[in-house]
Amino acid sequence: MQTTLEFSMIKSYTVLIDNYTNWVQEDTANEENAIFQELTPICKLTFLKGYIFRKSNPAVFGVRVDVGTLKQKITIMNADGKKVGLVHQLQDNGKSIDTAKRGQEVAISIQNVTVGRQVSEEDVFYSLPPSKEARLLLKEFSHKLNPEELDTLKKIIELQRKINSVYGY
Repeated sequence: MQTTLEFSMIKSYTVLIDNYTNWVQEDTANEENAIFQELTPICKLTFLKGYIFRKSNPAVFGVRVDVGTLKQKITIMNADGKKVGLVHQLQDNGKSIDTAKRGQEVAISIQNVTVGRQVSEEDVFYSLPPSKEARLLLKEFSHKLNPEELDTLKKIIELQRKINSVYGY
């Protein structure tokens, strides 16, 4: 027959194990979130007609974020899979911002690009994650992407595989 003390000890051990299990799950989730935040975000954007603020050095023009999140310092490509350049800065109503979400219309600046040559009004652009990041997003973080972002990632991989057949593997 077990005593009250034994039941109390068993209960204490159970609580201790539950607390440890919860801590491990939270720590793993936090680590996963930290890794995910460091990856190139998936996005699709459209060059807005009539919103050219500067044609070159750097090119500054308006875009609408159609899918995902646009961040500063990410590489973008055109609809043919060709690298366009690095998003140098984002601005909304004249103020510098770090990110733009789906539906936002913002100005972006890109170095070494000339409007009318490498980019034109109404062009569609995609973020261009490195091959390893694309693989990670597809294999380990697809559950963190919404359906539109997942479709966009698959489109990015499809476009890049026309250029580099092992992209995303």
